[in-house]
Amino acid sequence: MKQKFIRLTLLVTGILILGAGCRKRTADLPDTYVAFESSEQGITATESTITVKLKLSRFTDSILPVTVQLAEQDLAYGIDYTTVPGVVAGKLLVNVPAGANEVSFVLNKVNGVLFDGDEKIVFDLGQTTQKVSVGVTSRFTLSFAELIAQQPAMTINGGGVLYSNKVFMDLSANRQTSVNRNNWDLGFYTGNDQFRVILNSSTAMMARQLNKNDLNQVSAADTTGFSTEVAFNQFAPVASSLPYIDYPNGDLSRTAMAAISATAEENKVYIVNRGLAPGNPAPARGWKKIRVLRNASGGYTLQYADISAANFTSIDIAKDENYFFKYISFDNGAAAVEPAKKKWDLAWTYFSNVTNFGAGEVPYLFQDIILLNRNVSIAKVMNTTKAFADFTATDVPAQTFLTTQNAIAADWRSGGGPGVSPAVRSDRYYIVKDGDNNYYKLRFTALTQNGERGYPAFEAVWLKKG
Repeated sequence: MKQKFIRLTLLVTGILILGAGCRKRTADLPDTYVAFESSEQGITATESTITVKLKLSRFTDSILPVTVQLAEQDLAYGIDYTTVPGVVAGKLLVNVPAGANEVSFVLNKVNGVLFDGDEKIVFDLGQTTQKVSVGVTSRFTLSFAELIAQQPAMTINGGGVLYSNKVFMDLSANRQTSVNRNNWDLGFYTGNDQFRVILNSSTAMMARQLNKNDLNQVSAADTTGFSTEVAFNQFAPVASSLPYIDYPNGDLSRTAMAAISATAEENKVYIVNRGLAPGNPAPARGWKKIRVLRNASGGYTLQYADISAANFTSIDIAKDENYFFKYISFDNGAAAVEPAKKKWDLAWTYFSNVTNFGAGEVPYLFQDIILLNRNVSIAKVMNTTKAFADFTATDVPAQTFLTTQNAIAADWRSGGGPGVSPAVRSDRYYIVKDGDNNYYKLRFTALTQNGERGYPAFEAVWLKKG
């Protein structure tokens, strides 16, 4: 007999978007559509929480009530789970706040539950108001077991024209995790083989080493001339700035910061330009002086301060084999950024890249960049070789797979030019091998939503596991 010791709580969180009030509203605007972000997800035995989002096609002017109908499979409301707000007659009412374009359901598990794995809740979008209509993805199925999505598809929540989010995508779970790119500064590699630190490449960070190893002996005088060389310049980029960024292929031997030595005296102080936060104009995030050491627990110790500060702050970062990197914010300490190593495959982001204008590579900022996780590989297929619909599992062995994190980068979209808007390249698609050896064929279907950058979309089809 199945044993149940769970109380499942569904929280509804409105996500407000600042500045929405400046958007024009006219009677000619199309209907607002509401839809689930994805059609299905699974919540595994090891997960304690899961977030499910409803997305609107545009920002709201007023509170919009949306009714969600629930159908249970081997579950009983009030016995196996509860919701906030409560379910009445099999229906759940959620309100999208004024000035928002999404609302999220957060489902929390209580420790001690034993499920068979065949339990499900089916959520259907029901009655709406005259101001909002039901979109294409009107049904969402939550399975209480690990799910391998057969046809994942999503619109990436990059945050719009300010590309304010870095978004991590898990194909097999048909799930995305959006993180504001202003939320962290440094990532600390958790593998046992190396001690390496990466910069937040989504905020145009740079770091330059000094020939000093005492943070308190560094002042503003040590930064003379840094403001132009240790900074991105889109109008006149220079090759001399290249050593101060993490090389975009993800090679840990080519980071701006050297490997962290077991000998403390060998670990030098770095001056860090934190780059730019999302905004128009983008605000500068300021400068820091930092030093990183190994600690007695097998992890890292970060020392950091403002340039002219007489004292510094220290924080320890432990290695964690479930993740590739653990992250720190100079403002808030430990930061949750990328999911566990097997919980994401691709990331969409604004990115510290390089380009070549004819005289060698120079640092150059790109948006709409696709990155690979460190356990993921991809192969590109042109439609002239085989059409997307015709590619099957039997075609996988003939492909050549790449593992560098920028193997896709901007290859999936054209850059535009004078009088030409950027667009998805429809002549190619990609074969993705994830960290669990699932193979998908994936193609991008949109660069924008309603003409706005920052919301690209893709579709994929599971091919095989092995």
